[in-house]
Amino acid sequence: MFKHLSCTFLFFVFFLCFSFSNSTLVSLTGHDWTITDSRSYFARGQIPGTIHTILLAANQITEPYWGYNDVNLRSLLYSSWTFRKNFTLTQDFFTFTQFTLHFDQIDTVANITLNGCFLGQTNSMFISYIFNVKRSCLQTSNQLRIDFESPVIYALNEARAYNDSVPPECPPDVQHGECHVQFIRKEPCSFSWDWVRVMIIQISLYTSVV
Repeated sequence: MFKHLSCTFLFFVFFLCFSFSNSTLVSLTGHDWTITDSRSYFARGQIPGTIHTILLAANQITEPYWGYNDVNLRSLLYSSWTFRKNFTLTQDFFTFTQFTLHFDQIDTVANITLNGCFLGQTNSMFISYIFNVKRSCLQTSNQLRIDFESPVIYALNEARAYNDSVPPECPPDVQHGECHVQFIRKEPCSFSWDWVRVMIIQISLYTSVV
């Protein structure tokens, strides 16, 4: 059995930034993120990271780059995934008048919720996102929740809604890829290409602070 190389993991970076004339950034990196899918997986792991790196570190999957694990682990990509992060804020932050949540990159389709307040949706891994946060949505103890939709299912639904064929619909069978990549703003090779095996990464996170 040979070791195959897949698409490079892409990370999404976000900052929870409370600012006005003076900017204060709150780090959301660390080992205390939790991920869960719509079926049976639950793990606590490090951000920056991906569903694959977190599950691998938790000994819930085998090395995704080894052998034919890009095929064997494909079921991970058909699920929805939820990432959660609990964090606290000091009273000093509440003296500011403008609060934003900044995503430098997020891969790819997700709903962003903070303490039950819906902030918005992402649908492209090629642009950054900034969401305004109302003061009423902030508390001393907070939970950021990111609900990711399966990119495979999203692309399929978008193709059906378009109601017309946009070739090529699917890669050749020998590539073991996924269909309808042209209907999602995501790197094409993540659905497979002639030089790479498919490894669709639903979420990866960077957070850092100064």
